[in-house]
Amino acid sequence: MKILEVVFNLRPGGAERFAVDLTNELSKTNEVTIMAIKDNSVEPERDMFYASELAKRVTYKNVGISKGYSLHKVIKIYKAIKNEKADIVHLHGDNMPHYCILAIFLLNRKSKFYQTVHNDIHNGYDSLFYRFLVKTFGYQQKMGFIALSETNYRDMLEIYPKIKGVCIANGRAPIVPTDRFDETREEIASYKSTVDSRIYLHVARCSPVKNQTLLVEAFGKFVEKGYHADLIIIGVNFESELGKSIQAKAVNNVHFIGTRKNVGDYMLNADVFCLSSDFEGMPITLLEASLIGVPIVSTAVCGAVDIIENKVNGILSKGHTVEEYLDALEYSYKHLSELRQNSLKMKANSSYTIENCARKYMDFFNR
Repeated sequence: MKILEVVFNLRPGGAERFAVDLTNELSKTNEVTIMAIKDNSVEPERDMFYASELAKRVTYKNVGISKGYSLHKVIKIYKAIKNEKADIVHLHGDNMPHYCILAIFLLNRKSKFYQTVHNDIHNGYDSLFYRFLVKTFGYQQKMGFIALSETNYRDMLEIYPKIKGVCIANGRAPIVPTDRFDETREEIASYKSTVDSRIYLHVARCSPVKNQTLLVEAFGKFVEKGYHADLIIIGVNFESELGKSIQAKAVNNVHFIGTRKNVGDYMLNADVFCLSSDFEGMPITLLEASLIGVPIVSTAVCGAVDIIENKVNGILSKGHTVEEYLDALEYSYKHLSELRQNSLKMKANSSYTIENCARKYMDFFNR
């Protein structure tokens, strides 16, 4: 089978991380090309962030469109997809069908089109455009839609009851130490404010939906109450206005270290993983933490409520206020040993592997 995975770019991000993992796994038994539509020559270091992790058997192509939306760009993408003559065209990103709409219209008899819903269905996937897309193609069994969690899938069926859809939880390739593991462990030790300080880790781009303001404000109160802990934040865009305001609110125990390609090394050295989002689909970082056996503190968003058994392998904050998130942080600190033991036990039976995920995608593609 010839499969075309279509992404905007390979920048640091959960959807991009997943697309690369899935592409590599599918390529073991299929001919797979991953196509980035945005021009990767403008900011190659960012746009090709995950390119080095693509398997040698995977073909990478770049359509090379510039910023903005126009009919000319839609036609260019249509021609690029048409030239691939793929059996399966798999789209990533809530705006991707806008760019691929001509290809979906004209090529759906030759290629099967699928869209993975990478976020909360109510945020970007219930617009007038999507209602038209689903009712025109999804209800006619001409296009398939994949939700990343049971919570998201239920929401999808509530809005689109006749959709050709399925729930396939995200998967992640095994997290193994890199050749920078020892160096990373020493770096993390240098951030500790006290010898017995516990390391809390957050990995995400700076964005309003990630609500890092909530995280740093709650963590500041957490430290002020005498808990020995340091928070490491890995992610891009903290040089933005929002990022600067977040850094201004952070206490000395919060360390912003930019992007890292060896995130797994930091995860393997962390005591707790933190997520503070307003909404999500199925965050890859949560999968990484669960597959390693690291307890999680998170807001009760899609994905988190599927992975976390509250007060067993992690803790869900009751709401999105600073005090509620602070309560969750305190619980994680006081019950860390128990949470860690449960997390390590539960990782052995995790269904969130990329092998399991890819097998389910192939079943859906062949249905």
